Amino acid sequence: MNETAVAIIRAENYEVRSIKEKLEDLIGATGFPAVEGKCVLIKPNVLSDAHPEKAITTNPAVVEALAIILEERGATKILMGDSPGLHTPGFAARNSGLAAVCERRQVEWQDFSKENRTHRLSRRISAPMATAIDKADVVISVAKMKTHQLMYMTGCVKNMFGLVPGLNKSPMHLKAPSREQFAKVIVSIFKESHTDYAILDGIVAMEGPGPANGYPKRADLLLASRDAFAVDCAASVIMGYDPETIPILREGEKQGLTDPALYTYPILRPEDVSIKDFARIEQKKSNLFVDLIMPIFLRPFRMRMIRRRPAPQFMDNCIRCKRCISICPATALHMENGNVVIDKSLCIRCYCCHEMCPVDAIKVPAKT
Repeated sequence: MNETAVAIIRAENYEVRSIKEKLEDLIGATGFPAVEGKCVLIKPNVLSDAHPEKAITTNPAVVEALAIILEERGATKILMGDSPGLHTPGFAARNSGLAAVCERRQVEWQDFSKENRTHRLSRRISAPMATAIDKADVVISVAKMKTHQLMYMTGCVKNMFGLVPGLNKSPMHLKAPSREQFAKVIVSIFKESHTDYAILDGIVAMEGPGPANGYPKRADLLLASRDAFAVDCAASVIMGYDPETIPILREGEKQGLTDPALYTYPILRPEDVSIKDFARIEQKKSNLFVDLIMPIFLRPFRMRMIRRRPAPQFMDNCIRCKRCISICPATALHMENGNVVIDKSLCIRCYCCHEMCPVDAIKVPAKT
């Protein structure tokens, strides 16, 4: 395995021309794939069609700057798409500003819910994935730097989970309820996506209870590499995490998909731009016996171990939209006397309900 360049650059605004210049610097330092005469798929992070200032989605200026670069480098067709957890008919990412980018740059929006095929992810798990990855010669993950209640952080690798349309994501949490199991699913999806390049929007990141209900946090950074794991590893350091504690990064290294010993930083090093006061998801202390050895002997009690994580709590500002009920893979939620009620004995602590709540009415206590 050769050295892997991870480029990190300062970027202090979302002005398209400025971002294009920054991206060209990143691309020049990291070995961008050839796109001339090719079809390219841009996969942004659109967890929900939120306005850009909420820092839930990849900012449209980053996507537009990339689209201009692809045009200038001779790409014959540019596709873009994503599928949020609750995928409504005709979803086109208008509030996030991505639909307008498609219109301005002649980018073709892909409805992942309409065109997909089944992929075998493991012996037990199969899932539909957007056929846009089959159409594309080059796939680029353009993610948002955010915390994640279950996986601690989300970036360019986790971003490809959006290739699975809508509610098809939920059953995977039920089949892979632990962090380690779910990391394997994410990495399997990533491998099927054949991602060629990764860009991370960290100009305004998200801290606190992400990936949907956290708070915008200025990091003033853009990151890029041919290795999505390397980008996410650098981002984890910037956010103040030890990369070894991030399940997806551990799984990628375990499977030989990446090697942190080979990372190089031609512009800025992550340690030099780390954010000391970044509000992270609190992590449990690592214990080799509990995390690796005990589960082998106690597989029948796995769910009991998972349910030691705190269950989500439902607050008074709930608007009864029932999105949480629709997304829950374990059917642990129901309406009772006009309120959402949780059955903690069924809840698998995947926190999908927390991600989907539009009014931040679901809280996850610390020590998750």
